[in-house]
Amino acid sequence: DHSSTSNLKKHTETCWRKEVVKARLTGGVSNLPRDGNIFASFARTIQLRCCTVHTRSLNSDRELRELLLAGRPEHTIPSHRAIGRDLNEAFDQCSKRIVNLLDNYNGCLSSATDAWTSPNHRAFVAWTVHLQHEGQPLVFLLDVFEVPESHTGEVLAREFDAMLERFGLQHKVSF
Repeated sequence: DHSSTSNLKKHTETCWRKEVVKARLTGGVSNLPRDGNIFASFARTIQLRCCTVHTRSLNSDRELRELLLAGRPEHTIPSHRAIGRDLNEAFDQCSKRIVNLLDNYNGCLSSATDAWTSPNHRAFVAWTVHLQHEGQPLVFLLDVFEVPESHTGEVLAREFDAMLERFGLQHKVSF
């Protein structure tokens, strides 16, 4: 309804100019320059980029490179291969530390799971483990993965056993 969007329209006109808003509302594309606070523009750009950019296109996206390197021209953005390699290495190191901590933990471990279907109809399951360390509760996300079939109790039990085996925690669980 018109009254609920009027504030949004006013804000948009302030940041982007009335001509730009009018062109967009009529279905046209405007090449008019933007007005408004540069930080608000950066925030919009970052939100948009976080939703749409994949690591493979990070270095080829001129606008994003300019945004990331603003004020720091001496910095470089790593390649998508380097980012992927570093993420995998960091994940492996964290996994090893968590497995070591859980394997050497003498107390009780509690596990939890959450299963959901994504908007594109793919089923996922997440496993967490909960424990107390020096009086403080700790939670570790062990795994998130796609389950290519309906997440019934039988499927979840099978996947739970497989996850325990991957992390070497079979001996830590009793039923």
